[in-house]
Amino acid sequence: MENEVTPLPQTNTLCAACYSAVTNDDDYCANCGYPLKGSEFDQKTFIAVRNNVDIDLDVFHKKVQKAGNTLYYLSGLFVFFSIILFFQKKDDVDVLAYVVPNLILAILFLALGGYSRKKPLACLVCGLCLYVIVQVLMIINDPVAIVSGIIFKIAIIVYLISGIKSAIEIEKIKKENNIA
Repeated sequence: MENEVTPLPQTNTLCAACYSAVTNDDDYCANCGYPLKGSEFDQKTFIAVRNNVDIDLDVFHKKVQKAGNTLYYLSGLFVFFSIILFFQKKDDVDVLAYVVPNLILAILFLALGGYSRKKPLACLVCGLCLYVIVQVLMIINDPVAIVSGIIFKIAIIVYLISGIKSAIEIEKIKKENNIA
């Protein structure tokens, strides 16, 4: 039998920043970019920058969560308006024509609010567009509707836009820092 040379197995260790498996031959962590063979200063700087990024992400996540909650509030408002319309128009033959669209909108905003935890940017953009379309249709139907609750309408739009900006920033920071 011939003597075969078997390569030494590479020992796996964990990255100090993200705890993913790295080998002794790696200079940088393939997952997060941590300088495995860098100086102590480089490693501490990387961790400090990463901590600042995490703090920034937390701030943006809170704004996105508030905007997602706005979608839930809109769902509740549409249910509330459906109930009010039902009791106002209960003697009208076309009562369902008033109630059903509001209930459909409530379900749509509820679904967007629920899914906004997974895909915040897409849901917030859809929610903002849907809300603006509903408001435009209401104004076309009744031009006085533009002034009724204007502060409330502006607040909803501002929350949704703020959430969209934050969701964009989160994606940008994650991309810049190789965060999954």
